[in-house]
Amino acid sequence: MSEEHEQKLLAPTDLTSPVDSHTPVQVLRLTETAGIAKARLSWADLIVKSFLAGIFISLGAGFDIMIAGGAPGLRASNPSMATLVSAMTFPTGFVIIMLTNMELCTSNMFVMAYSTMRRKTTIYNLVRNWIASYVFNAAGCLFYAGILFYWAEVFTTEAQTSYAITQAEGRVNVNWGYNVTRGIMCNWLVGLAFFLATQGRDNTSKIYGIWVVITCFAAMGYQHSIANFFLVPTGMFYGTDFGVGKFIWASCIPVTIGNIIGGAFFGAFAMWTVYGRHEPQVRARQDDAPSSKV
Repeated sequence: MSEEHEQKLLAPTDLTSPVDSHTPVQVLRLTETAGIAKARLSWADLIVKSFLAGIFISLGAGFDIMIAGGAPGLRASNPSMATLVSAMTFPTGFVIIMLTNMELCTSNMFVMAYSTMRRKTTIYNLVRNWIASYVFNAAGCLFYAGILFYWAEVFTTEAQTSYAITQAEGRVNVNWGYNVTRGIMCNWLVGLAFFLATQGRDNTSKIYGIWVVITCFAAMGYQHSIANFFLVPTGMFYGTDFGVGKFIWASCIPVTIGNIIGGAFFGAFAMWTVYGRHEPQVRARQDDAPSSKV
């Protein structure tokens, strides 16, 4: 048997899935075209979609801390159940972003890294998307935290405001390396959430795929750099024991580094190693690219 024939036999094939979903190879082809579509976004579209994604991710995070903060008795008597219940509310923002087709930087760390490894997008496309989505995701989170949450007085009890402070301090007053590691695991799971959402052919399947994985990372306390732009400032508004400088140094920087490693290396590079490097290097036509998702 020739070496070329043997490689063809060993390479992943586009087999029909035994269930009504896309195969992993098909998912990654869709990821490539999603990356191309993201690269083709105008500056205006990229900015607006990123700003709205920041608001939507804050909506889910706010839902989470409102439920947890409003149940001090459950947190005291059964902390595991309280964690599970609040974590199950956190994916709300991710689902809204997927269904409305907005731009979330952390999922873009997976998508743009993979499409760039497959040479369907460029390093410039990747850097442009990551920076713009990060900055305007953060802007959306801060807008929601300050205007639509704190100023609107969503929290009405001392237990809720106390919890807002406690959870913010728990994200910042920790070892720098811990936040890098927590950021890695968070965005590895966010990349998997994108993968599972893309694998589903209907919205119910997509929502379920997102919900299971995001609930997992929220319950385990992993760190999401974008959500933290809502969660930490909200606690600061109510009176944390640290300022903006420590928030940036102890949370923003290490968690963002971890998110990049988790999304681009453990997520995109791992999938490229298993599937992508076996695919023929044929550049997709950008004019044929569908709209990006998540």
